[in-house]
Amino acid sequence: MRDVAEYDVAIVGGGPAGSSTALHLVRREGIRPARVVVLDKARFPRDKPCAGAVSQLGLDVLSALGVAVTVPSVAMKGARVLQGDAVGETVGPMGVVIRRTEFDAELLETARRDGVDVRDGEGLRAIRRSDGARAGFTLETTLGRAIRARFVAAADGAGSTTRKLLGIREPDRKGHLYVLDTARLDTDAGIARGLVDFDLSVVEDGLEGYYWDFPTMLDGGVQVSRGIYHANLTRPDAPSGDSVKDVLGRALARRGIDIAEVKLRPFSTRPFVPRSTGWVKGVVLVGEAYGIDQTTGEGIAQAIEMGRMAATHLARALSSGSPRFEAYERDVRASTTGRHLLQSAWMARRVYGPIGRPARRFLLRSELARSAAIRWYRGESLSTATQLRLGLGLAASLFA
Repeated sequence: MRDVAEYDVAIVGGGPAGSSTALHLVRREGIRPARVVVLDKARFPRDKPCAGAVSQLGLDVLSALGVAVTVPSVAMKGARVLQGDAVGETVGPMGVVIRRTEFDAELLETARRDGVDVRDGEGLRAIRRSDGARAGFTLETTLGRAIRARFVAAADGAGSTTRKLLGIREPDRKGHLYVLDTARLDTDAGIARGLVDFDLSVVEDGLEGYYWDFPTMLDGGVQVSRGIYHANLTRPDAPSGDSVKDVLGRALARRGIDIAEVKLRPFSTRPFVPRSTGWVKGVVLVGEAYGIDQTTGEGIAQAIEMGRMAATHLARALSSGSPRFEAYERDVRASTTGRHLLQSAWMARRVYGPIGRPARRFLLRSELARSAAIRWYRGESLSTATQLRLGLGLAASLFA
C-alpha cells in the first residue's frame, strides 16, 4: 500500500447518513473539512433502488444546516390507506419524494464543495484497530490505499461492510422490498392529487407490510414509484423470496399492470429494534447501518437526523479522546426519532401480524389515526392526549 493518509474521522458510506455526518461535522461542529474523509465503493451519481420519500424531518434538519434540496421532487400532500375497495384519506403535508440517484449525489457533492475529502469509487476493504499513542483505525480501501483515522462512522447501509468486518451481529431479520416505476395511469386517483397510497390488502396474502404508489419525478414529469415492502417478521405463513414477488404481481395486476412488463429492483432493509447496536469502540453506526423504521421500511430522514447526532458525539470524542459512544446511543434512543423507531418496531408486529386486523381497520376508518400517523411520519411528537385518544380508538376497534 501507498503512504498512509491521516484523518480525524473516516466515514464509510456516501449516502444521506454519511453526507449528513460529514456536513454536520464541518458546518455545525467546526471540524476542519480536510480532516474528514468519506469512502464509498460506488461512483456518484449511482443508481439506488428506493421509493425516495423524505419526510419533513429530513428537510428541516438539512434546512437548519443551510442545505437546500434543489433536485426535482414531488410534494407528498397526504395519504390514502387502502384495503380492498375501502379507502381512508387524509390530507396534510408529509415531505417530498425524490430520486435517490440525484438526491444522494447532491448531498455528497455539497460535502465535497465544503472541502471534505470525498472518495467515491473507493470502498472499504479492511479495517484494523490500533491502540496506544496512535489509537484509532487503519482502513485499507478497494484501491489499495491506506487511511488512518481516529474515529470511524459506519454509514454504509443495509449491507454495511463495516459491520461485517467488525463482526457486529444482526439484531433482527432484514426486510425485503421491490420497487419499480411506471407512467401514471387513469386509475391513479391519489397520485393525481399528490397523495401517497399505502395498500394493506396485501396483508391478507400473508405479507407483513404494504404495497405503495408514490408520485415521483422522472424524465421531467410526474410518474409513479410502485413497490412492496415485506417486514419479514416471524409470522409462519408469511411469504419470502419469490413469493413476495408473487404478491406484488397480484397487486400490480389489480392496477392493470403486468409484472412481466416492468423492471423490478430488489433491495433489503435493516430495522432499528431494541437490540440494535449503535456503537463499538471508536465507531458510531449511522443511518441504516444502525437501523430504519420497521413499520414503513423507510429511513432517509432518520439517517439525516442520525448524522446530526453522530457528528455531535464524534466532535466530543475528538476533544476528549474517548473512544466510547454510549452517550450517542442513549441520545439516539431518547430523541423523538429514536423513540419513533422503537415504537415502529413494536407496532410492526401489531399491525402486520396475526393480531393486526383491528389496528389496520382503525387506520382505515379513523381520521384521527391517519392524521396522527402523518404527524408521526413527519417526525413530530404526539401529545399524551392524542396518544390516549388513539389508545381508546384502537380498543374500540377491537369490538367493531
